[in-house]
Amino acid sequence: MRRAEALLVTMISAPALAQLPPAVSLDEVLRIVENSPRIVVSQRGADAARAERVAAGALLNPSLSVGRSRPSGGERTIFDANTLNQAQVELPIPIFGQRAARVRAAELQVGRAESQLRLTLSETKRQAALEFVRLLTAQEQLAARRAALAEVERIRGLVAGRMDSGMASRYDLARAEVETALAGLGVQRAEGEAAEHAAALAALADAPGWRPTASGSLQSLQAANQPVDADAALERNPTLRVARDDAALAEARIDVARRERLPVPSVALGRSWTSGPFGAANFVGISSEIPILDSKRALEDKAQAEAAAARAGERAARASLRAEYQRHLETLRLRRAALSRFEKDVFERQGAFLEMAESAYRLGRGTLFELLDARRTQLEAATARLELIGSLRTIRRSPPAWRASWRPRATRWTWPAAARRRWARHAASASTSSSSTSDCPAWTASRCCAGCAAPSIASRCWC
Repeated sequence: MRRAEALLVTMISAPALAQLPPAVSLDEVLRIVENSPRIVVSQRGADAARAERVAAGALLNPSLSVGRSRPSGGERTIFDANTLNQAQVELPIPIFGQRAARVRAAELQVGRAESQLRLTLSETKRQAALEFVRLLTAQEQLAARRAALAEVERIRGLVAGRMDSGMASRYDLARAEVETALAGLGVQRAEGEAAEHAAALAALADAPGWRPTASGSLQSLQAANQPVDADAALERNPTLRVARDDAALAEARIDVARRERLPVPSVALGRSWTSGPFGAANFVGISSEIPILDSKRALEDKAQAEAAAARAGERAARASLRAEYQRHLETLRLRRAALSRFEKDVFERQGAFLEMAESAYRLGRGTLFELLDARRTQLEAATARLELIGSLRTIRRSPPAWRASWRPRATRWTWPAAARRRWARHAASASTSSSSTSDCPAWTASRCCAGCAAPSIASRCWC
């Protein structure tokens, strides 16, 4: 039974999956999620609001009453005939503007539903853009970890060759094998993270079996144009637009409640006739409710309270979004500065650490621990840089003109503590083991002496 159900689900989802590409760009993702179920729900809500608009504009139906009377006993004091027939039509007429007020409130409800649809669309696209950037970041981190695994396997081969020649111990080989296993575990974790973000994209696209891969690179993603004027950005904000529509709708409902307190009179037209003998009479009258026991004041008070709450909510949303806009710009500035500082102080230098450590290890001037430590520093620097770029692209893909509830933390980025400790050890080693340029006879502007044959860093000889 379970196999049959699984086969049925697969057959149903197969046509949808066949139309989705395995590799997608950001523009393709934003186009695919336009058919997301959450957007369809908002569209049906807008359709329901339009139906309520039609219902609000409908006129009240008349009522028809028909009856026949026969004498049943006693003197004929009611009518002197064999039968009495009566027919009456009664039509309510809202002469105090109740229908117009309901129509206006229904039209505002339609506008509010359309604003909610735009908000849902922008929020869905925002989430899809975030998941795409996170998937792209996870893919590049996975590539970095796979490259690190290949590098560790190469180091293991180097250690095995040195052990065969008697220049390394079995402990060195075991340590290299453990490092290889740890690097493989890191690759598995990166694969799991990439699969998690791919599944999140599939959920937004309503395609559970789809596992997309993000095409492109983090560097190729262009920054979204940021508006300079905060007021212009707020006017385009879907969240604030929904808040304004809520306030306008609440104000309209006050007018509806105030007019609903007034009675709706009804005009009645009737005719009575008898048979045996025949006689007829026409009737014209007006009936109306007398609001003396229930004045419906509570409904108007409730509408006024809801309108006050809606106005306060609009002011709160405006103030929150304005502060968020400023925080957004500040966060972007901090992340750009952190990325620039990291690339200048760390990333541009970390590539030479592994080369210098390997050269020292080959010449017997360094240990395997220093070589593996340099390899870890290189990997952590690469992943930290990708995290920085990914967080910067994530913030850029969530401007205040889109964002509804997601708020970035405006904190200064710091690279991992383990990487900081390794960088400090390398700096300490540089300060103790390096000599000045005058002490190294073969030092040049680009390379150290022939003893270590490694590129110079910070104008220092590492021999």
